[in-house]
Amino acid sequence: MWHLPSDQLATVTVCGLATADLGCFGSFDKDASVRTDAFPFWSGHSLAIAVQRQMLPRNPKQLETIKYAGLSRAAEGIGGDYYDFLDFGPGRLALVLADVSGKGVAAALMMANLQASVRGACAYPCNDLIPVLEFVNRQFFESTLPEQYATLFFGRYDDRTRMLDYVNCGHQPALIMRGDRSIERLEATALPLGLFQKWGGEKKTIELRNGDLLCLCSDGIIEAGLETGYEFGEDGLVSVLTSGSDQNVERTIARIAQAASTYAANEPADDMTIVGIRAC
Repeated sequence: MWHLPSDQLATVTVCGLATADLGCFGSFDKDASVRTDAFPFWSGHSLAIAVQRQMLPRNPKQLETIKYAGLSRAAEGIGGDYYDFLDFGPGRLALVLADVSGKGVAAALMMANLQASVRGACAYPCNDLIPVLEFVNRQFFESTLPEQYATLFFGRYDDRTRMLDYVNCGHQPALIMRGDRSIERLEATALPLGLFQKWGGEKKTIELRNGDLLCLCSDGIIEAGLETGYEFGEDGLVSVLTSGSDQNVERTIARIAQAASTYAANEPADDMTIVGIRAC
């Protein structure tokens, strides 16, 4: 679902350090006598999981006024969710969470395409986010099928001013829990990427004050349990955010993921990704 303006183990990034438990890959005997016809598929599938995990952010800058972390779990081992933390110039950090249409291998290929476009656009940071996203939309539109698109939240945080500029491209509203535990929603301000050759959107700006928590997630979190009729929903997300007192952002997003997973029947039906930013 996208919003108009108005394996299977998680891979975690903590302040930019990506860690993953690769045990879910299993092991393969190198003796050809024990291989089966299925081996080439599983070998390739496991390699694809490893490659996609290598694409997660590694060692971005440390900032003085925020701590941040990301967590991603693909429903089919590989998927179409994407998050990133990118250097956007002195004292600035770009943060991205995107969800491409579809699941599995096809979505993973689109995700890689989108990531390359975003990182290419951020290689030469500019003051205005709109031209960056116009470039990404043009690249994504020209290299995907007509029915394919991506929702995306793109933010740029300034460590000196504590201000976050953001554009929400049809993505699930981000939530800010303020220090007094009030909740603010950062609604869509732009069209999804890749739907139209000509893209339009609006940049907005908020301040992250000491104690605030910004939470971004893919719809796999919000819609967990939808197939059973008992959806985690935004209410579930708000409940987890407001009921905890832990200031550690890594543990906070892990609690969200665990709470959402309890709503899913057996295995999650969709990819699940969360990014958390704690102002300090």
